[in-house]
Amino acid sequence: MSTMADDHEEPLQPVVSKADALAMIEQAEAEAAEAEAMAAAARARARAARLRREALTLAEAAEDYGDAAAAAADVEPTDYYSEGYGAEHDEPAAEEYDEYYGEGSADEYDEAEEPEYELEPDGSRSRLPSISLMSKVGALVLICVLAGLSAYMVLEHRDSTRQHRREAAFAAGAKQGVTYMISLDFTKAKEDFQRVVDSATGRFKEDFEQKANDFITVVEQSKAITEGTVNAAAVETMNDDSAVVLVSATSHVTNSPPGKDEPPKSWRLRVTVTDVDGQYKMSKVEYVA
Repeated sequence: MSTMADDHEEPLQPVVSKADALAMIEQAEAEAAEAEAMAAAARARARAARLRREALTLAEAAEDYGDAAAAAADVEPTDYYSEGYGAEHDEPAAEEYDEYYGEGSADEYDEAEEPEYELEPDGSRSRLPSISLMSKVGALVLICVLAGLSAYMVLEHRDSTRQHRREAAFAAGAKQGVTYMISLDFTKAKEDFQRVVDSATGRFKEDFEQKANDFITVVEQSKAITEGTVNAAAVETMNDDSAVVLVSATSHVTNSPPGKDEPPKSWRLRVTVTDVDGQYKMSKVEYVA
């Protein structure tokens, strides 16, 4: 009987109930949260101390930038903790840190988180120019750069425009002179000769004038009327007072007898044009093969 009673004996109840276990877990979680909050508060206080020091340095630099040397001698470094900062913001006891983080954790945290600030040899804080002043200086530099760039672009455009105008003037002088040379009327040989002379200068003009009689005689005896057309003209090279212009032209006889039309004649010339008191005249004519 005793053995059977032992076999049907009720099982032992656990020492800690489920409710107690949950309560212990909640308490442990609460303690962990409290420890985390205390650590966060300690980090926040360290950051606040650092930001206040930086803010004070920037404020003093902005106010006294105009007289930095004199102000630096009078400013004394401020120790927030010695002026009551620690009294207003109570630090957690060392025992509380040891309880949750182990012995020595609070000291290690302070050494890791608390930044060190080095003072200049004279004890004054290094001064930085205010942000607004730096912005003004940067804006001024940018304005100067843009103004210089704008002036350069204006001058470049002006030079380019002047260059194109001079090229056009030299090309026009070459076209006009060549047109006079290949547009001849036997009934007006002397007038046509004079037009060529008036559009020439230098050695070319002198040589052409020496051949005046031969030129007029040939034109009159040809009994031809030719009309010339410049097809294209382009400046090859150019300097201060002259340019070399390549000219392509065509001339054809307009008074040929019926059935005896002559084919157009092509001209490819390299003409040197010289600026003579604002008039662009031929100073040399070469045939290009």
